[in-house]
Amino acid sequence: MGLFFRRIDPDKDSKYRQWLNSMLPVAMLINLINGLFLNWGWLDWTMAIVIGILAILIFKEYKNEK
Repeated sequence: MGLFFRRIDPDKDSKYRQWLNSMLPVAMLINLINGLFLNWGWLDWTMAIVIGILAILIFKEYKNEK
């Protein structure tokens, strides 16, 4: 879980990494609002795909970092 919710370090991280790290919580928040209030089926599938793609991109971006 620390991989997804780590602090963004502007000196160390590129703009792409900062964007990836900030888009995942936004996507999760949209998914939460949809689940609590809207309950739109198409948005469930869309957000599941978006969150999955973001997770894959984050893992690929930090793969070689220790």
